[in-house]
Amino acid sequence: MADPRRWIYGGLDAAAAVAYATAIVVALPSRHASAVIHLWSIPVAAAVAAAGMLVGGARGRRIALVGTAAWLAATFLLVVRICVSAAFLAGVYGAFGKAAASGAVVIVALVVELVALLPLVQAKYLMSRAGRRAYAAG
Repeated sequence: MADPRRWIYGGLDAAAAVAYATAIVVALPSRHASAVIHLWSIPVAAAVAAAGMLVGGARGRRIALVGTAAWLAATFLLVVRICVSAAFLAGVYGAFGKAAASGAVVIVALVVELVALLPLVQAKYLMSRAGRRAYAAG
């Protein structure tokens, strides 16, 4: 029996790409070019990972690995940006800034949970023996 995880991860990646893109358009509009590029890199990487998972074969596995790696790199950079903002708030605005910085810690936890877990688990699957076998079969 064929491994269904390839299709499950592909569907989850596609759904995540749509959800992230919708969240960016509806809840996170920005006029800063660096923020726009960074935010849009996450749904684009999710879409690349979905395409690789659904294409199959050795080429699809490589595409999916590139997509998940880009997704994780963008997520890591997002966490760094949030932490830098929190440090700025705490350093400049005193007690009020420290309260805002503690809110930023909660946001980092949510980013890790909502953005980073899927590509982490997917990359683990793609690098495992079962993942290599599933993509070698086509």
